[in-house]
Amino acid sequence: MATIPAYEKGNIEKGAPAPPEIVAARSNDGEIASRMYDERPSLLTCLGVTPESFKQRTLADTHSQLNKTLTTRRLHLRVTGDRAIRHGRSVATHAQKITAKTIKKMHTKALAQFAATATTDQLTPELRNKVKEVLIDFIGVAAGALDNAESTDPIYKAIVALQGQGNTGNSTVIGKGKPHMLPQYAALLNSAFAHSLDFDDTHAESTLHAGVTAISAALTQAELLSGEATSERFMLAICVGYETVCRIGRELGFESYHRGFHNTATAGVFGAVATIAVLKKLSAETVGMAFGLAGSRAAGSMQYLDNGSWNKRLHPGFAVHDAYMCVGLAEAGVVGATKIIEGEMGFLKAYSPREPKDLERLVRDLGHEWIWRTSSLKPFPACRMTHVFIEMAGNLQSSRAITPEDIQGIRVTMSPTNYLLVGKHTPNKVHPQTTVDAQFSVYFQVANALLYGANTGIQAYHKLNDPGIAALSDRIIVETDADMSGFAGILAVGWTSGSMDKVQMEFPLGEVRHPFTRDKVDAKFRSLTVPVYGEQKANEVIRMIDDLEKHTVSDMLSLLQ
Repeated sequence: MATIPAYEKGNIEKGAPAPPEIVAARSNDGEIASRMYDERPSLLTCLGVTPESFKQRTLADTHSQLNKTLTTRRLHLRVTGDRAIRHGRSVATHAQKITAKTIKKMHTKALAQFAATATTDQLTPELRNKVKEVLIDFIGVAAGALDNAESTDPIYKAIVALQGQGNTGNSTVIGKGKPHMLPQYAALLNSAFAHSLDFDDTHAESTLHAGVTAISAALTQAELLSGEATSERFMLAICVGYETVCRIGRELGFESYHRGFHNTATAGVFGAVATIAVLKKLSAETVGMAFGLAGSRAAGSMQYLDNGSWNKRLHPGFAVHDAYMCVGLAEAGVVGATKIIEGEMGFLKAYSPREPKDLERLVRDLGHEWIWRTSSLKPFPACRMTHVFIEMAGNLQSSRAITPEDIQGIRVTMSPTNYLLVGKHTPNKVHPQTTVDAQFSVYFQVANALLYGANTGIQAYHKLNDPGIAALSDRIIVETDADMSGFAGILAVGWTSGSMDKVQMEFPLGEVRHPFTRDKVDAKFRSLTVPVYGEQKANEVIRMIDDLEKHTVSDMLSLLQ
């Protein structure tokens, strides 16, 4: 038996995926048997050789191909009889000589390989439950937007017109009747609807919404494939899509927002590509080409904050639409850019000034560590950065009846990062003119929660012209604390009686350390879907998703038409 040693982690250059030990042995029929000792990307995987393909080649063929590939990395193998003998220094020693520039070429390839080789065996009970939870939430929020988002009808009518008369498809749009849309348009609409209320799940570490791209792509693609896509493959695709978005978004950091980009949209196109790829069982090469093309479609400007526009609601829809375009082009043989994520003029360099970027972390433990598991569901339809303040203000309101005359002044303290999005003292923040304005206004959210409670939900946005909210908003001072991070905040309310209440909260409801329990998930779903589908059908959807392994995605979508 010949052992190809793993990299020594301490000697590897920063940015390199650490492969596990690979054990190769000659079997009786001349094939190579290989075994991976953990689920991290191996040297073979990073070089585009999967364990499956490794097993199918003879010893000589395998080492002939590997030697040709590894030579470009200054790694050499030779075959003597039935044994693979390391030529010169060991592979591990040669691996230490790989330059940082060479190693950095592997990261997009590793992400593509992850999408191409993921298997349903990786679906742990915890992952299955998480997928079902976010799926219930996605459908509920999308359905809720049908009657509660002023942008829904104009967007829907425009996309139907763009599709053109006579150009019907077989893809379902939630709440819009039998399948009638082309896939790229159905996915666009489902994604836009699910993002319109700002009620969709978030991932704190990457500062984005992953579900609106991953789930919408998975729903549409699984429906297209019908019986070819099992519910387990569907769940796997959602996991891979989420993970891809969250890992890329984590390396963008909030610094990308400083540059004016919306991580949900820019990282989302890659996650949607990965989701579609898992369901279509695309090769790593095809996924890599689709990623390369997607890098030229990544877009989403934060300028929507200037006038509370609907751009934001369309951002993930555009991303999923373009993912379909990129996958189709790649399948047809259109060549996309290599190293699109990590390249010198690639996505991370162009879209985020964050330095240093941890490229090794980007691909570390892919398929083994699922960082998207910490995605949180929202209890309030507003920017996540306002949530601790909504909850604290709501708690004060629940303990006493409050009128505007009872309050002398309010002080809100948050991180400088959050201040940029929700705390600036600008006219449309202090006195929002649109729903999007109010979703990103800590002034409006605190005033509304103090007067009417934290759980007014979507109905809060019917109060944009409420005189009491306007009066309280004028008494709010927002300040920053450089020592604060994440979503933490302090709320101080000075009463006209001369007393003061000062409260602090570190984690908003829904985060791992302040969980949004399953009964609350179901209650949120029913509040959004019963007005659309009725109580019986809403409960049936929950039951079907909880027992998804026994149903098809088409079965589920038939309930949502």
